Amino acid sequence: MQVRVKENKEEFGSCGCGRSPTGKCCGWHALTEQQYQHKQAEYDLLEYRNHAEQEWFDEGGTAP
Repeated sequence: MQVRVKENKEEFGSCGCGRSPTGKCCGWHALTEQQYQHKQAEYDLLEYRNHAEQEWFDEGGTAP
């Protein structure tokens, strides 16, 4: 394994390609553009669902 970040340990594992939705490397740099678009859409949907669920519970609702 090659360590690229030597000076700031907090930057270790950070995304260098700009594709990661979290800012930390998740391997998306190796995806084709089509695969990346699919993964991004899946991630966006999951985030939307999580946000909607949180809003639902904040209003005193129950799980569907």
